Amino acid sequence: MTIAINPVKIKLMNNELNHFGLNLFVGTEMAKLPAEITQFFIDQQIPYAKTDMLYLLANGGAELWNHLPHPLSAEDDPIDQFSIEQIKKIDPEARILFPHPQWNIPLQRIGRFLNLSRPSLLGLDINEEYGLWFAFRGAFLSSLKFESKTRAPFESPCLSCQERPCLSSCPAQAVATDSHFLLKQCADYRLSTNSNCSDRCLARLACSYQKDKQYKMEQLNYHMGNIAHLKRLSDHSS
Repeated sequence: MTIAINPVKIKLMNNELNHFGLNLFVGTEMAKLPAEITQFFIDQQIPYAKTDMLYLLANGGAELWNHLPHPLSAEDDPIDQFSIEQIKKIDPEARILFPHPQWNIPLQRIGRFLNLSRPSLLGLDINEEYGLWFAFRGAFLSSLKFESKTRAPFESPCLSCQERPCLSSCPAQAVATDSHFLLKQCADYRLSTNSNCSDRCLARLACSYQKDKQYKMEQLNYHMGNIAHLKRLSDHSS
């Protein structure tokens, strides 16, 4: 059973989330999700009710970085901890699905279903307002229903991009228009000696869509060079 929330409380919650840079908040009833998504929950034995609300929380642009406890320690996952704290403020009883040490839910598929994102040529998803400069920060189940404006469908900006500077800017030649992003090729290059992409993605930086929303270089270096990210790359490279 879902519980509707007072609109005034919703406005206050949204104002606080926006202040912290967690400015993308969308949700839907579990019963409305397509079977291809709910199957992930079934396969991983994630308990849910059809009346539960599933919410995604994401940051758009660089504002989130300004509210994190600097200097950041990669070992403590400070961004994950910050996101979890904000989710618990929204609903102390929320069942947090991401970040989670065991569960692996299809964030991109859910984001696309809710019109929060679309595929890009870089393997990352792209957002209509923030381009490549957004990231999923949280996902949770709740019995609380926050009424929110439905996001309209949109076409991936990559489809109408004529210049496609990401292709020519990728030294690993991992960006291709006729296939999926070549992740292993990207990982091999980034982990190689004297790589130009060791703590940044030159293809991502070359994208002209919503360029003014780009992360600060300090933030980009942190994300691209932290231990967990490099380990994931190593897994793909092996």
